[in-house]
Amino acid sequence: MILVTMKDKNQIEQPTRSSSKEEEIDLGQLFILIGRGFSNFFNFAGNIFITILTRFLSFLLFLRRNFITITIGSLIGVTLGGIYEFNIKTSTYESSMTVEPNFGSALQLYKNIDFYQSLVEQKDTDRLAGSLNISIEEAFSISLFEVKPYVNKNEIILAYKNFISNLDSSTVKLIDFQTFAQKQPVESFRYHIVNIHSKDKFVFSKLSKQIISSIIKKDTYYDKVKSTSLSNLISKKDALALTMSEMDSLKSIYKEVLLAESKKINSGTNIFMSNLKDSDIEVEVFDKYMIMNDQMTNVNTQLTEKNEVINIISSFNPVGLKIKQWYKNGIILGFLGGIIILLLALFLKELNKFLSIFEEKRKLTN
Repeated sequence: MILVTMKDKNQIEQPTRSSSKEEEIDLGQLFILIGRGFSNFFNFAGNIFITILTRFLSFLLFLRRNFITITIGSLIGVTLGGIYEFNIKTSTYESSMTVEPNFGSALQLYKNIDFYQSLVEQKDTDRLAGSLNISIEEAFSISLFEVKPYVNKNEIILAYKNFISNLDSSTVKLIDFQTFAQKQPVESFRYHIVNIHSKDKFVFSKLSKQIISSIIKKDTYYDKVKSTSLSNLISKKDALALTMSEMDSLKSIYKEVLLAESKKINSGTNIFMSNLKDSDIEVEVFDKYMIMNDQMTNVNTQLTEKNEVINIISSFNPVGLKIKQWYKNGIILGFLGGIIILLLALFLKELNKFLSIFEEKRKLTN
């Protein structure tokens, strides 16, 4: 049997009490450090706020001292900007054409527009004038060629729905709608907008024919594809017309047969079964006829839409619209320019005053 004396018990309890005291001291120091950290942070944030507020108020005082000077400078800037805007500046006009490319001709359209824009950037007015069959002065007036697809979100949604319908569920998870919409090639869009900027507001009506004719030249790839496609559509239309005509004849014969059978005397049950069977046949024939009629409508639509390599949905306006961009307006630019120049001059004046005072103090200390 082991006996524990009071002395041994005190020796055991003493380290335990000392360790708990050390833990309390460590926790107290930790809370003190945390409190100092928060205090330093709030002091730092307060100093920054006070500094910013002081600088802002000093700037307001600076504006108040020089209010009349700044007002006069802005009025001078507005006056000079107005003179430039209405008497010196040459206006720029724009017009756009909406087209519907067929047979993959959108790629050639983009290629041609990029070529025209490169000639504008290179200032090669002679070649640009020859390509568009316009005068050199008219070619020189053009400052921008660009083409971009007309983005319709509903069409993208339908295209995405058709796309994922042919994929398994695991593959669909890898391609979301946003990724699909961003990766859409330009040729997948139905409509495209050609936009042109020019200083000559009457040149636009001369450009649409040349832009389109550069793509649909005789005996080119697109011309051959168009001829083949139209031939196939005409053949399909003739086949549908012949089939629908035969179905009309079949329906007439079928009606005569039904009329002849209705005159016969049969039992009530036989009449009921015969009528049910005849009704099903008639509905089936009618359904097939309506399906062919829809196909005929679709063929006629395609014949209209694909009669040209590129359909012009809306051509350029005869007279271009003046481009109004507020950030390029001479009056606004003059107003801002006048204020900025005066503020810069006043700042340099204040800086010179500060340097003079600093130099005087330095001389006194030396």
